[in-house]
Amino acid sequence: MATWKQLVDDAPDLAARVRSRFEAAGRHVLATRTLTGSPRVSGTEVGFWQDDVWIGSTSRSGRSMDLLVDPRFVLHSNPGDGSRSDGDVKVDGTVRSAPRDDPGRSAVLAETGGAEPFQLFWLDLTRVVLTTVERSVTRVETWRPGTGVDVVEQRD
Repeated sequence: MATWKQLVDDAPDLAARVRSRFEAAGRHVLATRTLTGSPRVSGTEVGFWQDDVWIGSTSRSGRSMDLLVDPRFVLHSNPGDGSRSDGDVKVDGTVRSAPRDDPGRSAVLAETGGAEPFQLFWLDLTRVVLTTVERSVTRVETWRPGTGVDVVEQRD
């Protein structure tokens, strides 16, 4: 697992483009696993605070309960206009629940105007993928902790 800071330190250009994609739209798609093992897909906001990336949820919502039981997630950026010219991002990882006394939790609530009950999750990354399409070239950049960025280009 890696923090957002580790991605920024290891691959700053990729991290900047990934962050830009998440900041370009207010809602993204989060996949979690329910208690029965079924997938749950829901809309979510993605935010950045200091060296971390986070998602939030109403406490005791289905999504919050899913992540408290099984912290694994897949996060997919909003596709925008569908052209993928600005990139299509997928992030795999696990979450860490922020305790009520976490200073970041208070800062995020204040910054977003959020209200209780609120559950904040810090994201730990296992894989970040940015796919872009420019003319006839599809470029896939994949980052994993400790391996750097792998780039594959495919021409139509």
